[in-house]
Amino acid sequence: MVLVYNLYIFDRHCQCIYYTEWNRPGSLLAADANVNSHSKDSMRANQAIGGDDSRSTAAPDSQRPLVWPTGASSSAAQDTSDSHRNVAMEEEAKLVYGVVFSMRNIINKFNGKDSPQGGNPGGFMSYATNTYRLHYYEAPTGIKFILNTDTATSSMQPVLEMIYRNIYVEYVVKNPLFRIDSRLSAPIENDYFRAVLNNYIREI
Repeated sequence: MVLVYNLYIFDRHCQCIYYTEWNRPGSLLAADANVNSHSKDSMRANQAIGGDDSRSTAAPDSQRPLVWPTGASSSAAQDTSDSHRNVAMEEEAKLVYGVVFSMRNIINKFNGKDSPQGGNPGGFMSYATNTYRLHYYEAPTGIKFILNTDTATSSMQPVLEMIYRNIYVEYVVKNPLFRIDSRLSAPIENDYFRAVLNNYIREI
């Protein structure tokens, strides 16, 4: 069984446009008081990843994990999401990206494939500590996915590629309401994307 802790998605501007967590040690899941209102999202999510009707009704999106950033402008919402963290979420995202950026560049240089255009020509995919394993996937468009799991988990490259190609592209890029501006960063605030991703992670 794969134990997934959390997922970060960064755009080409190095900004965290989506974060969510499932089994992060010491974390508190965000409670959803309106579970029933999201049942249709869950049914479509299961169908999108190959589930049939009976399966989709048997696995509702009953525990929606914490997601950041959100459209909430109140300081109270930010305080709630950061209450169980050692550092603020924005600072944490910067630290995570900084570590991955440094590791990726070191591996690129060691492999003699360092490029002024950036990218991941050196093939950096993961590193492990004694408490977690970090998995990295960089799409051709410059979108970066960082997934943290337990140390026993092997390569998650197929999972990250699946998230990019079949979930991110389908529910974010192809969403007519989502405007992609190469000059600006915009958080992912799409309930269908969130539901499909949540159900997919539960099934791996």
